Amino acid sequence: MKLSEMSKQNKEKEIRESYDALKDCSSNELMERLQKEIAKQKKNGTFDYDALLNMLEKIKIYLPDETYKNMLRIVDSLK
Repeated sequence: MKLSEMSKQNKEKEIRESYDALKDCSSNELMERLQKEIAKQKKNGTFDYDALLNMLEKIKIYLPDETYKNMLRIVDSLK
């Protein structure tokens, strides 16, 4: 197996694990988790708007449209 294939499998596994961990969360719980992660990153000086936006786009397919739009609105407000 090529290194690139292993990397892709690891990313897919990580996405599946994240989905499994979040799939039963309510919209409010997801919003709370997002806000906590943002606060943590800002405190550590590791906040990366582009990475956060990229992550949100990756999980978009798993979110109700309204939740996605709300999360996007919050992320956009952090620019």
